[in-house]
Amino acid sequence: MGYKGAWNKRNRLIEDLDTFYKLYKKIHRLHKKVREAQKRGDPELIERRIKKYEEVYEEFRKLVDKKAWVDPKLWKRIRKMNETGDRKVVKTYSRSTTIIPEFVGHTIAVHNGKTFVPVYITQDMVGHKLGEFAPTRTFKGHPDKSAKVVKKK
Repeated sequence: MGYKGAWNKRNRLIEDLDTFYKLYKKIHRLHKKVREAQKRGDPELIERRIKKYEEVYEEFRKLVDKKAWVDPKLWKRIRKMNETGDRKVVKTYSRSTTIIPEFVGHTIAVHNGKTFVPVYITQDMVGHKLGEFAPTRTFKGHPDKSAKVVKKK
């Protein structure tokens, strides 16, 4: 199973999904705690929580830096479906997710701002972003040139 094109250029993927997902959740939790501390107004508490957040964020950046971005929640759902053999449509808002080889054969409904557009993932799509396959604008066509000519005469 050879992947060509865009995937060859950025085939660096995060190795450990579990660590990635845990750090992702931890960052969101710590960010929430920082916001709560800012509401209270205690400068020492704010400083401690920001320091902790920055430490965890730095660890997360080292793990993710210069690698293809895949939404951890989506990746985890697809991996579960691969283990069980299910082929359900998965809805996602993550248009910036890079399509990886694990996604091939699945249908992912990508939100285009109004509706969810079902996208069946094929081998040629690997390495591209999900948002590329769910257009956000509807093309209604160009106006007829004959109409312009008639108006000028």
